[in-house]
Amino acid sequence: MGKRSLFAAAALALVIACGQAILTAPQGSQLHISANPVFVTANGGVSVVSVLVTEPAGTLVPDGTVVQFFTDLGRIQEQGKTNDGVVRVNFTSDSRSGTATITAFSGGLAPVASPSVSPSTTPSGSPSPTPSPSPSGPTPFPTRVPVGTPSGGGVNNLGEGDGEGSATITIAVGSTLPARVVLEAVPDRIVFPRSSLIRAFVIDERGNPVSGVPVFFSIVDPVGTETLESGGRPLISDANGFVADVLTTRAAATAPPRNVAVQAATPNGLRFSITVTIN
Repeated sequence: MGKRSLFAAAALALVIACGQAILTAPQGSQLHISANPVFVTANGGVSVVSVLVTEPAGTLVPDGTVVQFFTDLGRIQEQGKTNDGVVRVNFTSDSRSGTATITAFSGGLAPVASPSVSPSTTPSGSPSPTPSPSPSGPTPFPTRVPVGTPSGGGVNNLGEGDGEGSATITIAVGSTLPARVVLEAVPDRIVFPRSSLIRAFVIDERGNPVSGVPVFFSIVDPVGTETLESGGRPLISDANGFVADVLTTRAAATAPPRNVAVQAATPNGLRFSITVTIN
């Protein structure tokens, strides 16, 4: 075979190799996604996003199966390959605060509206998370020991997700890590009207306000007569570190007085609570 024929054969082999499809998970595969940590600082914070991929039969996908990643905030590696069914990539913040929604995809249908993969590294100005209702009345809390009582442990239902063909997870991105949540109930006893404004002030270890932090309000040991306006969805602290929810009771006004504890939790594991008296 002449040199020209050898060159043509090599070129054809290269074209075929470059045109080969990537190995993705088969239809119906399950993706389990997790992130560690689920809260990072806004300037270069890194979270490791891990995805476990299993075939419809429950077995691990072959090594080298490609999983693609998308994010609407910050940057993430475009794709990774599995080893023992698991792929790990790094999510990196890009100076903007907010909630990054990360989607992992392999096999099945592609996400309907895929967010941008890798936003420009050029800082894009101040973060603009959707603010929660601003507390009315007197503003600042004094920087002091929290009114609420902290309790340990991570936040439930954060940091993991599952899906068929794709899976989604959120990572909170803030200007700095919160160290404390100061709580206040206005009023701290519900008589009339039948509600109380629960205000939270998120601060760092130096007592400075922290913006862009998702705060999850919940009722400790609910009995069914009290509700929170947020319904448990995260509320984002504003530029002054404030966030607020509304506790409402349907208990009869003639019922004996009792106490209700409202808890505020952040994605980095902080939990603080405050007590409101009903009647």
